[in-house]
Order: sequence, then structure tokens, then C-alpha cells
Amino acid sequence: MTIAHQKPPLTDWLSRFEIALTSASPQLYPNARQQIAVTLTIQARTGKVISRQEQESLCLSVRNNTGQFSPLPVEDNGTAHWFASATRNNYSYYPSTADPAPNKNEEGGTSAGVADGDVTFFEKTFYVMSRAPEGSQETLYARVTRHMDNESYVYNTVEDPSFKTSVGITAAPIPQFFAPEHYTFDRTLVGGNGSSDLFIWEYSLAGRNMQLPVVTFRSAEMQPAGMIQWADRDPSETRASHVGYAAPGQSEFHYNPAIRLGSQFQPTPTAVRPRSGHITIVLQGSNNIPYDRDSAIGQGGPCVITAIDMYGNDHRFRVRFQDGTPTGRLALELY
Repeated sequence: MTIAHQKPPLTDWLSRFEIALTSASPQLYPNARQQIAVTLTIQARTGKVISRQEQESLCLSVRNNTGQFSPLPVEDNGTAHWFASATRNNYSYYPSTADPAPNKNEEGGTSAGVADGDVTFFEKTFYVMSRAPEGSQETLYARVTRHMDNESYVYNTVEDPSFKTSVGITAAPIPQFFAPEHYTFDRTLVGGNGSSDLFIWEYSLAGRNMQLPVVTFRSAEMQPAGMIQWADRDPSETRASHVGYAAPGQSEFHYNPAIRLGSQFQPTPTAVRPRSGHITIVLQGSNNIPYDRDSAIGQGGPCVITAIDMYGNDHRFRVRFQDGTPTGRLALELY
């Protein structure tokens, strides 16, 4: 197949060829997870059609400093500053008060499928991600290849005065979170008596900043998965507080298998009051956990929590017992 140098006017084939932002904001956090939705639309002139091959060719393009256009990568190679996907992931768009443009594929769907044959109208949605330096800007264009006989013609929006559309996007600064002030850490007594040695506290953990009162998590892991503190480091001591966690979207607690708990104590298996998008940390008190020196010395915390929030941003902070005193085991704190 040869590539013709003289392109037939695009208006001979299409009456509509455009790109539009279809999420609310042109900004995104450059964490290689958050997305911006853009929709590409083409419509044939009366008497013309758009073949399957031409539908498949519809993609995003960018322009370099010399004015040359190239397709935007549709997969992440691990280094690209800007790339796209045909699939919507589960991270929320950049927070905005603006209403997004209509988008049939906004929540968890994929872009419009290619028809089996010729059509006169076709649109495709792409979801753009970034790892560019904060403040970086990029301009996106629509790109389509027309196939005629044995020749192909590549067109980008703005090349023809009749189809001058583009979408400018920006890599926004990623918010900084510091523990404990930028996190909620609310606790609820779900079992036993908070004034005794037998209790179960559940801590509900999420982020918060100036943009939103609650920034929920999509995933999280705590390492080690739990910790323990006895009221006293004495071989006869049996009063202890034991900690585990449940990741966002889960109710089953994970515990540290390196902690020796004896044969009488049974850790609570599931959260009583899990909250959507929150990490649940359980603090369970007991008076029948035989003192274990290795567990007391090696598994007393702190635990490191790494999480990814609703916007795809990373978090890292720690949880520990309030202090090393007999009553310090009765509460947890973030830092």
C-alpha cells in the first residue's frame, strides 16, 4: 500500500470530525492512574461511508515542537508522560464543580465498539492518563485514516479549517497528605466494654483535604498486617490488645501470622461496621492471651499503611499504640 502525498479534502468525505472533553475537568493528577475522558466523533457526508478499517483507525494524536503529529500511545510502557486506554478504570475524575459532558461510557465501560461493516456515524471514547511533571500541558487531537483504493490518507483535527477542534489537558499538582491531620480516624466500640479488658474497637480510616471532606481509598495494605501489646512485659501477663485490618471494600480482617496468641483467644474475623472506601483497623482487647516475649518485642508495631485513594494518588503513613504504658494499648494513633 502506498501513502499518497496529496490528500483529498477531508470535507469531501466527512461532515463532522471532532474531539471533545467528556469528563468535567481538563486536569488530572499525574499518577498514571487517574483519567480524563475525551470522545472522538466522525460523521460521513451524504452518500459517503466510514469503513470498519477507518473506524479502527480513529485515535488520539499529539503534535511535537516541529508540528508533526503522532498517535498517542494506547498502552502504558512505564515511561510515557501521556498515554490512553479504551477502558474506563475505577478511579474518579479530577474533582470539579462543572458538569461533565454526556458520556455513555463514563462509569466502568469501554469505548464504542467497531461496527461489522460501513457506518455513517461513529464515535470512540479514550481515557487519558499521565505521569508528566506537575504543571505540564498537552494538546490532544483526533486522528483518522481514510482508505481509498490502494492509498491511505491520514488526517488530524486542526489540519483542515473546517475541523479545528482540540482538547488541552494539564497535569495538576498532587495533593500532599500528612498524618494525622489529613485523615479521618474515627473509632466505634462494636463489642465488649471500652472500660474493661474485653473490647473491640473499629477505626474507620480515610483521607481528607481542602477539596473534599472525605477522600476514600480504592486499595490499601498494612505491613505487618497487625501488632500486639501486652499490659506489661511479664511472663505471667495475659492482658493484651491485638490489631488487624480490612482493606477498602472488604470486611474480612487480616492479621499478623508472626504473633503467637495461644489457644484461647480468637481474633474477630470480620468487621461489624465497614464503611465504603475506608480502611478498617480493629483493636481487640483480651485477658487470655499468654505473654510471648518474641511477639512482644518483635511485633509491637508500628504498622505501615500504603494506600491508593479514589483519584489514584499514593498514601503512606503509620499506625501505632498510643504509648508503651499499660493504658497505652487501649487506643491507636496515626502518624
